[in-house]
Amino acid sequence: MQRTVSVVLQPDAAIVATIRIFNECCQSFLDLGFHRRRWSKRALQEDGYYEARQRWPSLQSSLVQGARDCAADMLKRERGKTHPHKGRDSAARFNQRTFKAFLDSGILSLTTIEGRKKVPLRIPAYFQRYLGGKVAALRVRIDRVGRLRADLIVDLPDVPIQSRDPPVVRGMDRGIRNIAVLDDGTFYNSKAVRKVRGRYAYLRRRLQSAGTRSAKRHLRRLVLRERRFQRDVNHGIAKQVAAADLDVLALEDLQLGKAKRRGRRFNRMLGGWAYAQLEAFLQYKLQDRGKRMVKVPPEYTSKMCSRCGNLGSRVLAWFQCHRCALQLDADLNAARNIAHLGSALVSRPPVNGPIVASEEMEHRTSVELSYKLPTLVGGS
Repeated sequence: MQRTVSVVLQPDAAIVATIRIFNECCQSFLDLGFHRRRWSKRALQEDGYYEARQRWPSLQSSLVQGARDCAADMLKRERGKTHPHKGRDSAARFNQRTFKAFLDSGILSLTTIEGRKKVPLRIPAYFQRYLGGKVAALRVRIDRVGRLRADLIVDLPDVPIQSRDPPVVRGMDRGIRNIAVLDDGTFYNSKAVRKVRGRYAYLRRRLQSAGTRSAKRHLRRLVLRERRFQRDVNHGIAKQVAAADLDVLALEDLQLGKAKRRGRRFNRMLGGWAYAQLEAFLQYKLQDRGKRMVKVPPEYTSKMCSRCGNLGSRVLAWFQCHRCALQLDADLNAARNIAHLGSALVSRPPVNGPIVASEEMEHRTSVELSYKLPTLVGGS
């Protein structure tokens, strides 16, 4: 597994100049690849490498290749739909030929436009547990307050999965009204969080409607504050979920995109929280504790009854089953359905295992299919 160690470096004019020239070189590859509709590393190498070497002779060849690779990744991510731009102070990518980190002695050696530089590394106490790993990559950037910051990607051995028999599987539903809900009835969305989200939405509307230069400047600051707030809340939720009594966490395999048929208001609410960030935090925090995450199909998890497996209806925040008359919070009902699917997925025998016909296996398969293929009630 990989972990990122973030370290503040001492001010150095050569490193700052290297970062800015690297980003300027990367932007030239971005412009070239976007206009020529070619964004593979090989194509960018053929079209712009030698021109970049002549234009920035002080930039070492491995750094030019790093700028090329960074541009290729950005262009592939956008798939040619939008023209990506590299920030002047954004991260510069260093590879194994352009840096060497000595974590034990606290020294970082990296290539700059003025040659090789050695700068001291002061590892924070929180990251001391990662000192035994191998530094695989490095990003150096200038943060929003003007400090030099190095992000070291450290390779660590995987934590062995410690699971009980049978494993304790918990399901978690992510939604618009509640950020996260566990199947045991734990809701992660307090009134304070909803109040802060509402205030940010109100201020964003007011600033966007003003449209002045001052309003746009305040809007950029507001967006950064909102991102930091969401990151802090997601860290807290992921930490609490990872510390819960579970061996496996089941999540829906969601593909969050714009639902044009739902309208602008629904799309705005759907995009109002960093759900992918929450999933990434859950992934590595569970991994640190020897637990794991599984993905289940999202179909019918919100429409299916968690008690009898038949379809029901949702009225506002409540779910009602048409067969067993179950009335339950809709998000809690979905979390329990996700837990059922996760349990069926975890208990499934391996593909290359022996075929054993038994009553227990037949019963397990019938239960799994009942959750994957719900019956339609009333002929609908």
